[in-house]
Amino acid sequence: MAGVPRLSIFVIILSLGCGAQNDYVPPPPPEVTVSYPVERPVTEYLEFSGMTQPMETIEIRARVKGFLKERHFVEGGEVKKDQLLFVIDEETFEIQLAAAETRLKEAEAALKQAKVSKTREVARAQVKLSESQVHLARQERQRVSSLHERKIATEAELEQVSATLESRAAELESAQAHWDQVVATYDTNILTCEAHVESAGIAVRNATLDLSYCRMKAPIAGRISRVNFDIGNLVGDGEASVLATIVKMAPIYAYATVSEADVLRTPALRQFSNSSAEENPIPVELGLASQVGFPISGTLNYSDPSLDSETGTLRTRGEFPNSDRSLLPGMFVRMRISVAQRDKALLVPERALGTDQSGQYVLVVGPENKVLYRSVKLGVSVDDLRVVEGDLALTDQIIVEGLLRARPGATVTPIKEVKQPAETATTTSTGRR
Repeated sequence: MAGVPRLSIFVIILSLGCGAQNDYVPPPPPEVTVSYPVERPVTEYLEFSGMTQPMETIEIRARVKGFLKERHFVEGGEVKKDQLLFVIDEETFEIQLAAAETRLKEAEAALKQAKVSKTREVARAQVKLSESQVHLARQERQRVSSLHERKIATEAELEQVSATLESRAAELESAQAHWDQVVATYDTNILTCEAHVESAGIAVRNATLDLSYCRMKAPIAGRISRVNFDIGNLVGDGEASVLATIVKMAPIYAYATVSEADVLRTPALRQFSNSSAEENPIPVELGLASQVGFPISGTLNYSDPSLDSETGTLRTRGEFPNSDRSLLPGMFVRMRISVAQRDKALLVPERALGTDQSGQYVLVVGPENKVLYRSVKLGVSVDDLRVVEGDLALTDQIIVEGLLRARPGATVTPIKEVKQPAETATTTSTGRR
């Protein structure tokens, strides 16, 4: 630089500043990815959450006091109906039964003896004898009285036969009273002996029942819980001790509550009742939190007669076969029932939807690649698509990517989506709100 004249440097700088002037070139329209709506049949579903509960839960209780002697199952395993589960020591109850049977035999023997008693016959014979004696005494008095009128019999003889008649009449009255007493006593003895037989029979039945309680069997088939008392422990001491619990696993119930708004938009649910459960069952599908979709099918077999006035919900119940025991009581589940069937529903990708103060909308590439705003009303969701209602046609190019680069009225460069998920989906779709 030291050898270059200053004038040359100035000429170079001046020449650089005298070039052509730069003009503003606007950027090209932003690129956006577009897709087309699809039309297909859609089933609208009502979804709600629920909790599984066993169809039956039976507590195995010790109904008699005794020492636990045997156990015949594996804790947590499956048991069959009428399978022997527990045995309480039976010796004490066998002795009580034998004593009760002995008392029954004694009571039956006493009844038999009371029935064959001859005291009534003896008393009846005494009455007949007294009646005969009165009859003879009355005839004798008439004979002596006739003789006395003819002055053949003395006054003393007449008085004597009269006294005899009175004596025989008194004996008849005593015999009659004794007969009444004997009859009453006989009937009372029979009733008393029959009561003793009945009481002894009840004692035998009670002792037999207590003995049968020593062997506890499964009233239903299902899965049994752990044992609350070990072998050798005293059970049933002052209370019916719960030894274990059996839970019926198949089929299984799932209870859920449905809001009043959902009930109003589901005619089948409003008309459902216990009386029509068998005639018009409502299909219901169920899915676990770890499952995709609703792979388990069942039927809705119960709903409460009325809504809960405090919560405004209706309690419903679904029944599911659960043959593989995949559903356990207490599980949180998702359930759904069909609400309506739409043969031609318009669906757009979920990612194409936007929201502003007016509600939901989609952006469409119109004539001259201008962005147009279309307000829509959302329906059910189907996989990654959403049913919409609004001013849309199957030929509309809906912006699915680049929404932030597009605004209504602006020009964009549309690029068709390479693969449209809507075109690869199944023909019959399921939906949810």
